Amino acid sequence: MSTRFSHVAVTVPAEQLQGALRSELLEFYGKVFDWHENPRLSIPGQRIFLRAPSNTQYITIRASEAPMQTSGYEHLGIIADSEAELRAIHERAAAMTARFPDAELQPIATGYGGALVTFRLRFRLPLTLEIQHLRAEASTPAS
Repeated sequence: MSTRFSHVAVTVPAEQLQGALRSELLEFYGKVFDWHENPRLSIPGQRIFLRAPSNTQYITIRASEAPMQTSGYEHLGIIADSEAELRAIHERAAAMTARFPDAELQPIATGYGGALVTFRLRFRLPLTLEIQHLRAEASTPAS
């Protein structure tokens, strides 16, 4: 059997899906990850379908009067195909973090005896994103 994740759904305050906040959210994830809105499935002010990176892998962001709350550990893991790709994502995230000071970006770190290269990023979503690259000697992912 071959399975894979298709999407993750989160809720945010309605104002994050309107006006400038909505535009900034789309700009941030567009520039950092090249993720873009699927306008056929999005409803301005109510939900955004953020293709990550395709229509078969996406983040649904919905408005809610009781938005999702997390303690800090909860995250969405993203695998980079190479360490160079991970570092390029980090550079783009650093540039966007300079523009949007409410973004949180951790430095690149290694773990598991150097087998894992990773960093965390958070911007206006209730889940942190953990970007990882597993070096060839890695046998199991960490989260």
